Amino acid sequence: MPTVGGRSQKTRITVTLGPELVRQLDAFLDSPEIGSRSQLVEKAIRKWLEIEAQKELDHQTEQYYQTLSEDERREEKEWTKLAARSARHLWDR
Repeated sequence: MPTVGGRSQKTRITVTLGPELVRQLDAFLDSPEIGSRSQLVEKAIRKWLEIEAQKELDHQTEQYYQTLSEDERREEKEWTKLAARSARHLWDR
C-alpha cells in the first residue's frame, strides 16, 4: 500500500452494525494492541480474509489429491515416507 509521510493511505467506509455487536466489539477496546474501532474492525477483517484464503487452499489441495491416479497416490506415499525419514535423520543429529 502506498504511504504518505510514513502512514499508509486508507479508505474510509461506513458500516452499520447492530448494538449488541458494537457492544461486544467495544469490550475489546480495552486491549493495549487495539486503539480504536477502526483498528479492531481492520484486524478482524484481515483475520477473516486469512481464514478464507486457508479454506480455499485446503479445498484446492483436497481437489488435487482426489484427482490423483492410483500410481500417483503410491508415488505420493513413497515421497511422504522418504521425507519423514529425512526429517527424522536431521532431528536425530
